[in-house]
Amino acid sequence: MRISRDHFLPPDPQAFLAAEPSTGRVVVIAPTRAACETIELALGLSIDTLLEREHGDDILRLAASGRGFGIVAGTGTGKTLAIRSIAETILRAHLKVGVVNREREATPETPTWNVVIVTTGIARRWFEDGLITDRDTLVVDEIHQTSAELELCLALGKRARCRFIWLSATVDPAFYARYLGAVEVLETRAFDPAKAAQVRVLPQQPLEFLNERFVRQVMRQRRGVAVFVPTRAEVEQIARELGARWQTLPTAFYHGGEPIRVIRPFLDGEVRRPFLLAMTAAGQSALNIRGLDTVVIYDARYTNVVERGRNVLTRLYLGANEILQMAGRVHGRVEGGEVYILSDRDLDFERLVPTPPEFQLAGDAERVAITCAALGVDARDLDLPVPLDRKAYRDALQLLTDRGLIEQGRLTRYGREVEAMPVERPWGELLYHAEGELIPVVAVAANIESLHRMTREERELKGLIVPGSDHLTAYNVYAEAVNKHGSLGEVYGLPRHVFHESIDDWAEGRGVLVKAIEDVALGTASVYRQIELALPDKLSYAGEKTLAAFADLVAKIMPFDLVIEEETADGHEARVSRGSVCGSWGAVAGTLRYFADRFGVPRASIEGTQLPERALRRYARRGAPTVVFERHRRREGLMVVRTVEYFGFVLERDVEPLRSPFPPELAAAARAALVQALLAGATPHPDQGRIRKALERFGFYWRRSGGRVAEAASERLTARLAAQLEGVSSWDEFINTRIALDVDAAVPEGLRHQLEALPSSIHLYGDRVPVDYEVEQGVGVIRLRLKEGQARRLQPRDLPPLDRPVRFIVLRGKREAVRAATVEELHRQLSGLSREERVRLVRGGRRRRR
Repeated sequence: MRISRDHFLPPDPQAFLAAEPSTGRVVVIAPTRAACETIELALGLSIDTLLEREHGDDILRLAASGRGFGIVAGTGTGKTLAIRSIAETILRAHLKVGVVNREREATPETPTWNVVIVTTGIARRWFEDGLITDRDTLVVDEIHQTSAELELCLALGKRARCRFIWLSATVDPAFYARYLGAVEVLETRAFDPAKAAQVRVLPQQPLEFLNERFVRQVMRQRRGVAVFVPTRAEVEQIARELGARWQTLPTAFYHGGEPIRVIRPFLDGEVRRPFLLAMTAAGQSALNIRGLDTVVIYDARYTNVVERGRNVLTRLYLGANEILQMAGRVHGRVEGGEVYILSDRDLDFERLVPTPPEFQLAGDAERVAITCAALGVDARDLDLPVPLDRKAYRDALQLLTDRGLIEQGRLTRYGREVEAMPVERPWGELLYHAEGELIPVVAVAANIESLHRMTREERELKGLIVPGSDHLTAYNVYAEAVNKHGSLGEVYGLPRHVFHESIDDWAEGRGVLVKAIEDVALGTASVYRQIELALPDKLSYAGEKTLAAFADLVAKIMPFDLVIEEETADGHEARVSRGSVCGSWGAVAGTLRYFADRFGVPRASIEGTQLPERALRRYARRGAPTVVFERHRRREGLMVVRTVEYFGFVLERDVEPLRSPFPPELAAAARAALVQALLAGATPHPDQGRIRKALERFGFYWRRSGGRVAEAASERLTARLAAQLEGVSSWDEFINTRIALDVDAAVPEGLRHQLEALPSSIHLYGDRVPVDYEVEQGVGVIRLRLKEGQARRLQPRDLPPLDRPVRFIVLRGKREAVRAATVEELHRQLSGLSREERVRLVRGGRRRRR
């Protein structure tokens, strides 16, 4: 599959740059497509707002100053409406506004726009192609809605030396002010002390709280209630159970899987009080609900926590920003407001203050690697808002190089073709290689996040399931929606599948989310425009024949994560997802997702497509023979290993003793294997014991020096041993060769004494805490091993002065240890435990003295 151009870039990039006004353009970066439409509408309106009344003159002054600034204000105060006056002041001309996102591509008229509204993904691609310059002003709306793409755009905007104007809801603006060089931050609070809400914190579950007594009170007082819970299932359960029990109480739910039209009557004020609306925290952020005077907040959220380069979905308490934003819908804004926070922790609402945002970029090293390759820069050249996991970045760079997308730090032609596809990298690779009847299948499946997130907990997919493939089952779901309840239409002048009203009843019966179907339609149309093929009006259903062809394509290219017998290539367990239509046997190719179980231990699950063993064998490769040292009951010494491998998995492994003298073609590999065996302390060499002790001492000085003792580096030690084995051509020669590592000669005496004098423990809360010295990504760190009680009480001021960064580890018996780089992160991870678990741990630590 080849593409002639990127449809999200102007057809003539040079004409776009040449037409830029002398003031530069105003480029508005929005978090979502819906936000793009809202901003476009706001740029055509002139409405008096609270923000305008409080800071109208300040906004005009700062906009004309040529310097960056920020605006922090609550929902409904007029942040988005302020973009018009900002743009008019900067441009000093009539506004010519255009939008570029997944449903509205760039056109020949794009160069005439002086205000361009783009989503974060489009902005990143424009940065990569040099379409945003230092003359342009970046207006970042809803900057608190962090994402890897947005954070990357901030770094790219800084690299291009753009001016930043940013708009945010309730957060601590200090980080953005410093990072984006804001000369001033304007803050507006829609808070009237006379309208302060009654706030109560109760240790209850949502349905336990929403009992008969509460609902009768709501109906008697005619209140408008919003209930915020973390998951889609909880939202639907609350609306369903309360709606069934109280039929005179209008109830509805809204989350990311539903189109906004389902709650439009609530937003337009058509539903009179009393009412109850259940929403997820993510779904509610930009909605204004008329008549709302009561908020119920369940103190829980699911968020991705980056652990060792993996995004782990973890259940945590709500942050202060989320609680303040939800409560702020009524607190200080309506008469007689009530806020109920359902939490099992000691929470003082009055003392909550905005905190810095939580960033996501650290968990998307592959996106950083692709972007840096497109720009031809190293990640170290980007001023990222969060420190990048260097190991994860190197691993991602190596993966993309091995796959042929990157060569010598730049995107290859193949890499550019794949990166231009409006889908994630694995699907972009499949699209590049797909042909014939597989093109519709791949184009549709590439835009489906997962079968699980496309459907409800209770679903009826009879006749659509392709056993062994979640990808094709999800494709069939969309195909039925198009074939029975859709047609080929146009949206914004571009072809797309559109759906009739009957799709709502179909979706209800099938247990499918309508919003997911609409999103797939948008994405599929975008893919077809990019590959410049006509969008089909009907789709063929996938069956066994399609499965065989699709599985063969996936096995040949293998762009996905791969699990065989529920294990990853590095030996970690990865179960097939509960809602998957794949079996647990054999190979499954798809997307690995990590989540923390109730003990906080990361677990992996996968959805995807099962691959037959014959497909794996067809595309497996026989590796070059290697030499290893093995020590077993029946044999000891150097072995020749010949393998058959498939994308990191060893399908076959033949081992036989290496004959002596070593064959010339394997002599170098044999000596390298002997060096590694010496380092591991595994050989029967007469000097092995002395070498092991020397290595322990070298390691001691290496760690305590923070990696500054060059002679103790593993590379130097490996080179020393290799030099002593140079010329060894048989096992007997190896045994008879004297080998030595002299620590005293390599590390000066004064330096040894200095490192030995460093403390091995510190005094904390009346106890001695062990101090471990380590080297982390080339930097020396100290790791403190804490008891859980010490960790919970720990405050930064209680730590003594230390000469290097401090890391923390809390050992918790059979459960995985808690590891943190800061006190705040340590407290956050420990607070993620359930109340019952904390009680059990506390009781377990309070033993009577004998």
